[in-house]
Amino acid sequence: MNATICIRMKASANGLNADGTKRWVPDPGGLWQYVSLNLGAGRRPVWLADVEKAAKNGGRGFQYRIGNNWSEQYPTIAEAEQAARPVIAGPSVTKDREDETEGTSIRAAVEDFMNAQRNKRPKSIARYQITFDHLEKGLPRSIRTVKQLATSKALDAYLRTLEGTYSAKTIETEMGIVFALLKRHKKETGVEEASTLVTLPKVISKKAKAYSKEETVQLFSKMTEEEYIRYTFFLHTGAREQEVAFASWDDVDLKQAKFDVTAKSDVGFIPKNWEERTIPLTTELVNLLKKRKANSPKKRWIFANEDGNPEGHFLRKFKAIAKEAGLNCGDCETTLTENHLGRRHKVEASCLTRPICEKHYLHRLRKTCATRWLRAGLDLMRIKTWLGHQSLATTQIYLSDEMDGTEQASVDKAFAA
Repeated sequence: MNATICIRMKASANGLNADGTKRWVPDPGGLWQYVSLNLGAGRRPVWLADVEKAAKNGGRGFQYRIGNNWSEQYPTIAEAEQAARPVIAGPSVTKDREDETEGTSIRAAVEDFMNAQRNKRPKSIARYQITFDHLEKGLPRSIRTVKQLATSKALDAYLRTLEGTYSAKTIETEMGIVFALLKRHKKETGVEEASTLVTLPKVISKKAKAYSKEETVQLFSKMTEEEYIRYTFFLHTGAREQEVAFASWDDVDLKQAKFDVTAKSDVGFIPKNWEERTIPLTTELVNLLKKRKANSPKKRWIFANEDGNPEGHFLRKFKAIAKEAGLNCGDCETTLTENHLGRRHKVEASCLTRPICEKHYLHRLRKTCATRWLRAGLDLMRIKTWLGHQSLATTQIYLSDEMDGTEQASVDKAFAA
């Protein structure tokens, strides 16, 4: 199995290289123009340093490809390369030669599992590959077959390699994939449900945190005209980030006040759960879009970057707005990797001074939209459909249970003398 690192690039306006080949320049915000990087021995491209610099400030323009499947995006080539290396050698959890007398090797089981999942979304396939990479590193070499893996001792040993490094939610996801792998071999292992063999760390169910009206006013008061319409679109439709990024003018009907989330196979966009849907538009948003369309050149995308390609930095810009609005909590701390004079180094950062507050993320706008729809009296089943959820239980998680200020009088009245 082969893998290549691919970069978000564009053809240079300056033409060709000295050797007559097409010259490429980094373009983290643009459409995918795939230029392969050899991960083996030999000279690296001379423009690699420039591409690395283009990834700073949270850009995510690097993927690895396995056949026709693409991984998630990474902020630097180094991170994409690190994630891809185990895949290049194949999804092998052991390099030992398979001994058929011992049963199905984990290597064969992984290959079978990945083949069965080949038509899943690229993001899902990349998640599986990351899990099997962790499995390869975490399992002792003595565990070579699915039957050896399907024991309390083996699964608990692997679980311990994840604890302390990953969150409970990530561990739940990774172990779930391993359980699914073993379930395909239950006749051989004699284990119906491998999940019963170990106890996973509890995942805290966090309630939805919608923005209050006061917070929303603070956020939008710091936005430019361009930022205002972009984040109003997020807030008023409850659409996901990629759904907004790939929203085209053909998707909106301003007369009927609706937005259709549709697949764009030519750019690799597929709606979640493979389902297209329609979302109503508010009158305010319709008026903003009419004005934008009247003054907009003939471009496909509603929210394009300077090159006319889908915007790819919604989150980074949103966090910067939140910081400017004074809404950062001041408690978030993390380690960032920065480039200075071509050298990478790590720095400690706090959301007191950097736009990195974990309390601000685009899904909060989606949760806020769902909560406001409910408080406005809209039917829960309609909200479920507009959000694109497959179950009502998922929709209910999105709804904030915080009081909106109008309920205080009723709460006081309930206990009045």
